[in-house]
Amino acid sequence: MLRNYLILSLGLAGIFPVSEVSAAGGERHVIVMVWDGMRPDFVTAEYAPTLHQLAQNGVWFENNHPVYVSTTEVNGTAIATGCYPEIDGIIGNREFRPEIDPVKSVHTEGIDVVRKGDEITGGKYIRVPTVAEILHAKGRKTAVAGAKPVALLHDRAQRGNSALGVTLFAGQTVPTDFLQTILPLHGAFPSATNANPTRNDWTAEALIDPLWKDGVPAFSLVWMSEPDFSQHQTGPGSARSLSAIKNADDNLARILRALDAKGVRDTTDIMIVSDHGFSTIASVVDVAGNLRSGGFNAVRDPKPKPDPGEIMVVSSGGSMLLYVAGHDQAVIKKLVAFLQRQSYPGVILARESFPGAFRLHDVHLDSPNAPDVVVSMRWMPDKNKNGAPGMIVFDAFDLGPSQGMHGTLGPSDMHNTLVAAGPDFRHGVVDHLPTGNVDVAPTALWILGEKKAVRKMNGRVLTEALSIPGPQIKSYEPRHLEASHDSGGVKWHQYLNYSEVNGVSYFEDGNGGQAEK
Repeated sequence: MLRNYLILSLGLAGIFPVSEVSAAGGERHVIVMVWDGMRPDFVTAEYAPTLHQLAQNGVWFENNHPVYVSTTEVNGTAIATGCYPEIDGIIGNREFRPEIDPVKSVHTEGIDVVRKGDEITGGKYIRVPTVAEILHAKGRKTAVAGAKPVALLHDRAQRGNSALGVTLFAGQTVPTDFLQTILPLHGAFPSATNANPTRNDWTAEALIDPLWKDGVPAFSLVWMSEPDFSQHQTGPGSARSLSAIKNADDNLARILRALDAKGVRDTTDIMIVSDHGFSTIASVVDVAGNLRSGGFNAVRDPKPKPDPGEIMVVSSGGSMLLYVAGHDQAVIKKLVAFLQRQSYPGVILARESFPGAFRLHDVHLDSPNAPDVVVSMRWMPDKNKNGAPGMIVFDAFDLGPSQGMHGTLGPSDMHNTLVAAGPDFRHGVVDHLPTGNVDVAPTALWILGEKKAVRKMNGRVLTEALSIPGPQIKSYEPRHLEASHDSGGVKWHQYLNYSEVNGVSYFEDGNGGQAEK
């Protein structure tokens, strides 16, 4: 049965009737719209009527995945570059970058962090070009508008004019003085809790005018801050979260109306994607405190010169990044063995090989700035009080039980939304093949004719969803990893499920715990 399914999937992927090849003429426009934290199970006619109808008319990707770590900045960069985190260099919402700040973790999307990162790397804070940068190098225009700071990562270069593009991110702009063009039209950027206008409303309106005032450019990136914010506060499926989904949907409708008014709807392809899925916090643990109870020197704010073996503990959503001073292998080995005796880890990963752990490279996290150990927190399939499945253990931070979080290898975090529609996508199709956020950039650039840039990306062109020719799909392989270790009388066991299409990795779920002996 599986063999027949694979043959059918691969057969459909490369050959389409001539009638399905796009006949629309004119210059192509591609819009990528991100609904932060949008779970695919809430794409319904009731909660998101515009997106649901778009999915009915276009392509619904039923098996889409974020890259791991399943958080915003990590996936925002993957969407922008088409590359895995170990290649683009952003592996957490928060990371310890001592060359940027030696005494605390940094938010990887913060403008001061981005500027310092580019300064010390010669412009390589993000280690590969983004879609906007690739198009600018070809003299093509872009527009980036985000209700969250993550939008800056798509087009961050300082510039003195807006000839090739403007970046709007959480009420700030690049070039900086372009904000003075927006404020008289739309007023100040709203607070996170403002209901009329919401941050999404303000951002969508600013995209339409003034960013699109003189025409829709070749590429636009629109980042909605909801339903992420509401789900963090009240959990997936709450009344407030469902209202936030409706607001994002209203802004999708607003953007589609603008394309109609400008007469470019028939030449515009739009991809609506979420950066990650979402879970509900079941319980909270203080990982740094737990490590200290085990005899480790674990801190959240290190000294400029850390003590030997000191462990810097950084929470990046539902995953913990653990940096060991001096990369002391004896301390790391002891740390991994200690974690395997705790109840909160789901999957343990390390830069080097250790019994019972996977390597960071197995999930494409082994960047030059990677920590020594990463812990994906444990997840459970139980439902929250709103009926939304997916519960996780969370590190003591600023949220608690019944509120929402993401970032684990749980299926509720690692399964996200992707819908595409337009002249270059098939109509009324469900794509059953695994796909991912890493495929958005190569697919957008392929449509725009920038095929050389696609070859340098880790993601693939979503050929099976296109009505135009694309690279052939040659392989689909399900994968399964397991690791076990008997540590001090306690047997630890963990697993990781993922698939590969044309060699591109799509992580589905992973978990672990003490096994019965």
